[in-house]
Formats: sequence, structure tokens, C-alpha cells
Amino acid sequence: MTIFGCDYLGGKHFQKAMIQNHPAGWSAGIFLRTFGDARKTVEAMVKSEKFSHIVVHLAPFDNSHKYPISKLKPQLKKDLKWINDLPFTVWPSFFCEHNHSSKVISDLYEELHNIAPMRKYVNSIWKGGESGNMITEVHIPSSKQLPKKPKQPYLISFDGFGGDGSGNFTDTDIETILNKYSDAISIRWWDFKCNGKMRWDDKTPVSQRKYWPDKHYLLTRHQMMKQREGVVSWPKTALYKPSSDYHIGGSNKDGKAMVILPVKKASVQVRDSAGNVIDQMQRFQPDFEGPPKGARYYSQKYSYQIADAARAKTGSSLIKIDDMPATDGNLRSGLFR
Repeated sequence: MTIFGCDYLGGKHFQKAMIQNHPAGWSAGIFLRTFGDARKTVEAMVKSEKFSHIVVHLAPFDNSHKYPISKLKPQLKKDLKWINDLPFTVWPSFFCEHNHSSKVISDLYEELHNIAPMRKYVNSIWKGGESGNMITEVHIPSSKQLPKKPKQPYLISFDGFGGDGSGNFTDTDIETILNKYSDAISIRWWDFKCNGKMRWDDKTPVSQRKYWPDKHYLLTRHQMMKQREGVVSWPKTALYKPSSDYHIGGSNKDGKAMVILPVKKASVQVRDSAGNVIDQMQRFQPDFEGPPKGARYYSQKYSYQIADAARAKTGSSLIKIDDMPATDGNLRSGLFR
């Protein structure tokens, strides 16, 4: 059975929110040195006993994916010695998204794995090769580029989404991806704030990033890792977006649930599957120019709160907004990016 999880990656900077809101038994991924020394955070994660396994990427992230082995090897050895004293739930990964050949990465494994010999080692590839002694980890570049399944046991991460705006985690057909990789050891969600970005297109240097997830951001996305209730039934002329965009300076609608509808009212009602009113979304102008083109309405609640309110009364996460068909309150309905 596939385990769900999250690539917190910059979790050092939101350790409390991460651990407190992590679903028990889920997996995780984290950078050990990209956002500063995260050893104390990894130790706190282990101590919580909430994580099925923790993939720890040792080397600082290399945007070129080249990872100069001779330069990085001394620190890799030190970090593996530290990992060897931790419980077996910690799975080391030399690099995150490397382009080394199968021979190069296999030779490195043969040289270093005896430092922490009882570990499961993860081979996180971009265009790099698989290694028969390691668990392959594949990152999805966008919703339009779903990689082939590796030939051996593997992990999937959404880390990589959002680089071009076409594949933000909350805007894609998550259920289709979960189904495609349903034989993975684990699938971990990722979104831009896990790396300290305000939005997917934030170009702030790593050392200066400051937009880390809070409880609501995490819980909204945790609830998206599920099979959809009902079907994607909304027409192309309307859109339910479970997490609205973030804006410079902040906004009271940032990250909240929103809809775009081909109707113009002061507000629209949100009802559960039994017809009970559980929320009201207020119109915000100017209208959206599309696609889809229409009036924008924002909730003051996060999508997980709307879905929870629906489920509390009916046992179902299905909601109805205005005259639109019923949809799962946790997931996008309408056009996918």
C-alpha cells in the first residue's frame, strides 16, 4: 500500500507547524543543508514518532543537477556517520535530483554505504541513472510531464511542480497522478512554500526566502492527497480553486478557497450535500479575464475547513456552490493547468 507524505524540504524553518500537523504514519522529505543545518529538525521529527520514513537529502541542492562528487564527498561522509546513530526510519539521499550516470551513483553507493550500512538509500534522479542497490526517487516536473515508472521500487515527489506555472500542486488533477503511481512506496506532495517561496514564480535567492508554510497551508494540502469524492463535473466556464494565489504584502484572501463563475452577484452560497448552508463567498472585483472568464468569489475559510464542515454534517466532503454541480471541497474542479 502506497504511503502518502510531504516533501517539507525547508522544514527547518517551520519545524513546529510541520511536526504538529503531520499525519501520523505519513512519510517526509527534507534538505539537511540547503536551508541551513537541519540536523536538529530531523532529530525532532524522529523523536515525534509520527513519520513512517524520512528521506534526508544530504548535499545542498544544485540547480544545475551536476553535484561535484569529489568536492561534496567529505561532508557526505560526516553526515552519514551522524545518520548511522539515528533510527532506521531515516533514509539518506546523497543528492536531490542529480544527473549522474547509473555507474557513477552506484560506485558512490559502494564506497559510502558502509558508513551507515543498515540504511535504505534513496537515489533521487532528475536525468540521472537508476542504481540497483538504491530506491529510486522521481520528481514530477509538471502535470503535463509525468515520468515513466522506474524499473525497481520507487518513490514519487511533487517537488518540481510549479516551475512554469502549469503544474502547481493545488491546480492539477492530483487523483490521476496518485492513481498512475499507486504502486510507489510513497508519494509526497510538495508546493512552493515548502522551499520558502511566496508564489511559484518567486525568484528570491535561497538564503533570503521567508515565506514558510503555516498550519492552514499544510492542512489544506494534506487533505488534497485523497481520492476525489464524486467526479470532476464542473463545466469549462467555471472553476473551483481550493487555494487562491498569494500576493505581495499579503491579503485576507491568500490561500483561501475561491471560485470563478459566469454569474455576477454580491455573494454565492456554499452548501453541503444535504443542502445546508456552510459558507458564503464574497465577490471580489475586477472580474477574472480567463480562462475561465467570470466573476471571482472568495471564502474567508480554507478549503479543508469547508470540506470538514460539510463532512461534519453529512459524512461527505461534497459541496455545492451556487448552481454548480456537486464537487469535492478539497480538490480543484473545472479546468486543470
